[in-house]
Amino acid sequence: MDFFKNKISLDKKEEFDSFVNKFSHETSGLSFSSIYMWSREYTYTYEIINDYLCMAGLSNFKDEEEAPFLFPILPRNGRCDKSRLAETLEFLIRRFSEVKKPFVMRLIPPHLREIYEEAMPGRFVFIDDPSNYDYIHKVSDLAELKGKSFHGKKNHLNRFNCEYGSSCEVIPMSSGLAAEALDLVKRINEAKKVSYCERILLEGEYEMMQKVLPDFEKIGLEGVALRIGGILQGIAFGGPLGTDTIVEHVEKANVEYNGIYQKLNN
Repeated sequence: MDFFKNKISLDKKEEFDSFVNKFSHETSGLSFSSIYMWSREYTYTYEIINDYLCMAGLSNFKDEEEAPFLFPILPRNGRCDKSRLAETLEFLIRRFSEVKKPFVMRLIPPHLREIYEEAMPGRFVFIDDPSNYDYIHKVSDLAELKGKSFHGKKNHLNRFNCEYGSSCEVIPMSSGLAAEALDLVKRINEAKKVSYCERILLEGEYEMMQKVLPDFEKIGLEGVALRIGGILQGIAFGGPLGTDTIVEHVEKANVEYNGIYQKLNN
């Protein structure tokens, strides 16, 4: 079921950026790269209503009936008009009623909750959703790994550098590495012993990467890749969120090389 009429496509990136990168929503799932990457998996659709980006998906979480949900609605170019916001929310509530589903919005950070409550006082019930919490690191912390909290990571990194440093090449991730990266992911997935449900998730992730890696630069992704002995053994990449944050979407590596994930992250 498509909740809205428009599909997410790469040619809509500029339009999406006028919403998702102009308003401080601080939600990793609302970067364009994340939206585009997972649009097919979660059936994302959208409409622009009263100059607000209204985007919906279908939940397919464990033990939940498939049902539509909204992302936080975002104003064009960061200009939030409270009366138009209330009007848009009323329209969306009616849309949910028409399809006989409860109104659900996910991924709302605290400062947006305040805006929605001010626009429509007493209309919403907010529930904590720990499974969707974001976590944030300073780039300098992950680059330097100083202090006790990073002691374990640094030990693994040092071990990797000691054992594989002479044969390891760190290169920028790019669309030119798409075929090698997909081969790596296929090798990693085939070596894993997982349940049927986990296997389905891995297949969905592989299909997503088939979709995005050839258009890596167009989507606005950036990242690194590791070759060991000339063979690609690790990739990590993400996309921008606002002006000062990168959301990391994917880390995949061959765990036969001890410390490779710490090396990728560092």
